[in-house]
Amino acid sequence: MKITLMTLGLGLALTSTALAQEEEPTPSKLDIRAGSGVAFMGSGDMLALQFENELNYRLNPYFTVAASAGFGKSDVIGDQTASFLQGNTNVFVSPFRNDGYMDLRVGGGLSLYNVSHARVQAISYENGEIVDVDHRLDQRSSLGFNIILEYSLAVGEKYLIGAKAFTQPYLSGDINSGLVFKAGIRL
Repeated sequence: MKITLMTLGLGLALTSTALAQEEEPTPSKLDIRAGSGVAFMGSGDMLALQFENELNYRLNPYFTVAASAGFGKSDVIGDQTASFLQGNTNVFVSPFRNDGYMDLRVGGGLSLYNVSHARVQAISYENGEIVDVDHRLDQRSSLGFNIILEYSLAVGEKYLIGAKAFTQPYLSGDINSGLVFKAGIRL
């Protein structure tokens, strides 16, 4: 009887170990992504280079929550330039699931940003040459909303690449819209 029970126990242990080894590993629920792209900022008329870092947590095969921080800066256009810092929280829906190698997701959330906008206020001339330029610096913060369409592709088990298109209308009347290319890693 003892030998039968020990044999049965050993058989169950080996079977459960073999079954556990056959299961596919599930991808991590947490990933970090970094990206760069372009955005039209302000009232949509200033082209800015944008950098972004994002932390994602997959709640289930259809929903993901994310937090991101970004920075953008425009070149001098005419007599003005601008830069911004922003923080975002978003919820994404993946209609075709987010636990495979491809993830198409649509999302939205809140954005808080701070803009520094510099422009020439006055130019003083003497004998046809510029002798003094007065600048005006405006800083403002505003709350806005994110509308995002994003596609990412897993490269192996840990790495991700992708792109996102977004628009961010703010309560101040500003808007930020653009395209960012991303790379990431599953933790």
